[in-house]
Amino acid sequence: MKKMKALIMPLVFLSVLIGLPACSGGGTKTTPAGSAENPDQGEKIAISFAWWGDAKRHEKYNAIADMYEKEHPNVKIERQYGSFNDYWDKLATQTAGGNAPDVIGMHATYVADYAQRGALLELDPYLENKTIDLSDFPEAVREVGKVDGKTVMVAQGVTMTGWAYNAGTLDKLGVQAPDFNWTWDDFHAKAAEIQKAIGASDDPDRWAVVDAGGDITGLQVFARQRGKELFDADGKLGVTKEDVAAWFAIWDRLRKDKMAPDAATSEQYANVSLDQSLFVKGKVILAIFPFNQIPLYQHYVDGDVQALRRPGDPAGREGEFVEGAYLAVSARSKHPQEAADFINFFVNREEAQKVFKLEQGALGSTKGNEAIKSELSPAEQRTLDAIQTSLKTAGTIPLPPKGQGEVRTLLSETAQEIAFGQKTVDQGAQNFVEKAAAILNR
Repeated sequence: MKKMKALIMPLVFLSVLIGLPACSGGGTKTTPAGSAENPDQGEKIAISFAWWGDAKRHEKYNAIADMYEKEHPNVKIERQYGSFNDYWDKLATQTAGGNAPDVIGMHATYVADYAQRGALLELDPYLENKTIDLSDFPEAVREVGKVDGKTVMVAQGVTMTGWAYNAGTLDKLGVQAPDFNWTWDDFHAKAAEIQKAIGASDDPDRWAVVDAGGDITGLQVFARQRGKELFDADGKLGVTKEDVAAWFAIWDRLRKDKMAPDAATSEQYANVSLDQSLFVKGKVILAIFPFNQIPLYQHYVDGDVQALRRPGDPAGREGEFVEGAYLAVSARSKHPQEAADFINFFVNREEAQKVFKLEQGALGSTKGNEAIKSELSPAEQRTLDAIQTSLKTAGTIPLPPKGQGEVRTLLSETAQEIAFGQKTVDQGAQNFVEKAAAILNR
């Protein structure tokens, strides 16, 4: 519920936004009081920079800000940071009050609502004059930063969510690892093979795969494989009852065949910390999480944590899309040139890249990833390889519309009702499409 509060509350606060300049920047100046070509010159200024994360992340962000201040002695970077939930509540309040930070940590889940209300500065002028250089960023990564065709954020880290397994566990079970580019048929066959091996082991209280019926990212990928979008370009529901029923049926079958945990077990582990998860505890063999979390899981398990793409449909389309974390500039920033220059420093300067590494996934810059690769741990290198491989086929999706947080909750609740036998697959699918459509049509 805390996570959902973070998804929904910013939208409530943002509804009171008034008087903000347009996404293009309106009358916002594009050069500082000093020299646009050399931000070092001119009056001393302060720009505020806000982000979310834990203590380890704060250290990295602060170190990069310190580097920038040392190189630009006239610029003071005022830092604001907190937990994920608190961050979005505070940012929404600041934005509604007209005092948002100059440089804003942004996420694809929220960007459309902020940008479409004119809260974010259009960055294309700064790309054109090379204040921000994205020439080394893959096209798919650049495209994610656009809303209505205008660039409003720049990737500091990109990732995908996929499946993972502990190679040591599979070795002990005598099961060959799945191919990275597997299909849904491969997925079901491998789950059955793993479960059979578990049944023959001395510790049968385990399952082949987690129950991902309530995973909205998974449903988005699944819909794309069927040539659709969960949320279409107009922000409406883009799937039918049949699409959603096919998705729920995958997990219903796995539960009934005892290859995925029963509903009570999944509920018990739904909100535990990473170190207490079903995967870390060895109770499931195949789990799903963002690739950039591979090093975190590796810390708690023996054996190599390896990545897998989401299962594909040979008869369908590619379904994966770019995820990650981004940097944006407030439309009300009094120092947009310096804010843009700092973003460029953060994402392109090698010294900063070597501090940031894979904190939010692979770097947006291809050259940057090559520069840091030799300094990464084996788990981090596997993370980078998985993301860069997936980027070759990943696309972009219509940005989540207002109400997507409620739809996310609805999917989770409906999947749980099916798992507990309170609804059939067909009833759950019908319930989901009717309620999701109503939410998005408000």
